[in-house]
Amino acid sequence: MRAVQKIKNKLKVALRFIPALRLVWQSSPGWTIARLVLVVFQGLLPLATIYLAKLIIDTVTLNLKSADPAEVFAQVLPLIIMAGVATILNNLSQSLTELVNTAHSQQVTDYMQGIIHAKSIEADLEYYENAKYHDALQRAQQEAPYRPPQILNRLAQVGQNAISLVAMVGLLVSLHWGIIGILLVATFPAVLVRTKFSRIMYNWQRRRTQLERQSMYLGWMLTNEQFAKEVRLFDLGGWFSEEYRQIRRRLYEEKLNISTKRSLAFFLTQAFAGAIIFSVFAYIIYQTIQGALLLGDLVLYYQALQRGQNNLRLTLNNLSGLYEDNLFLANLYEFLDLKPRIIDPEMPKRVPPRMNRG
Repeated sequence: MRAVQKIKNKLKVALRFIPALRLVWQSSPGWTIARLVLVVFQGLLPLATIYLAKLIIDTVTLNLKSADPAEVFAQVLPLIIMAGVATILNNLSQSLTELVNTAHSQQVTDYMQGIIHAKSIEADLEYYENAKYHDALQRAQQEAPYRPPQILNRLAQVGQNAISLVAMVGLLVSLHWGIIGILLVATFPAVLVRTKFSRIMYNWQRRRTQLERQSMYLGWMLTNEQFAKEVRLFDLGGWFSEEYRQIRRRLYEEKLNISTKRSLAFFLTQAFAGAIIFSVFAYIIYQTIQGALLLGDLVLYYQALQRGQNNLRLTLNNLSGLYEDNLFLANLYEFLDLKPRIIDPEMPKRVPPRMNRG
């Protein structure tokens, strides 16, 4: 039973982003649908682009010795036009994606801020005297404005990259089935590193919430006109400033230590992945030299390899990013789960217009 309960708890944590997606949809259904359409379109477009490049190169190389260059150019011209149209469509979709993402993110951010404001109004007054409440509020205010839009961004990127990845893997399998395993081996260590350091950073931020609030409070005391006279009268400016610097220095050193270890680990995993990918590229070149592949095939498979490895890396990185977002969404839900103990009665009695007794 304990094992079943443990699995249920882990599944609940893993699916924590689903309520956030519901909030994203409620904030703006129209922009959400527009993003989904653009995701599918941008996922399929790269396959058409590299396949047109292969056709152009093959047509040119097979007709280099043709007696009629005009005829060769006439064969290539429709392909060039289609490649140009594909490029224009790609640029258009990128511009539309930037517009849709900006508008949608702003809608979601404002919607989430409204939810936090409503919860703050609903909370009992005693919460405002509770340090844990302010810790929860601080974490929620940090995460709520951008975590739900970021989750949607990651899911959109996962969908787009997954569509492109399936297309690229389909091409690479026709060359050799083992390339799929090589791509996984090259990419998986980086995902493990990111997941590990996401957990480390999450735990560090929860431990240091009070220090963050303390530094914000000191900065507020130093810059707010409400306390300017007292700070000068009692000569507190220097002391407040020094306390602020010490706290920020401590936070900086701890965060820099984590970031340094993470960067070093990422570098090692990326160097490992690069060595493996170039070994596959060497195999493609060898097959071309042996005559098994045409020059257009060389370009096609090389681009498919590069894009496939990049799509797989981005897909796994975004999945590990969703894991990170899941961790930090706990901060938002922790605040939203606060329940007031003083609530309005279901059948409230009106205050009489004239008091006769009591």
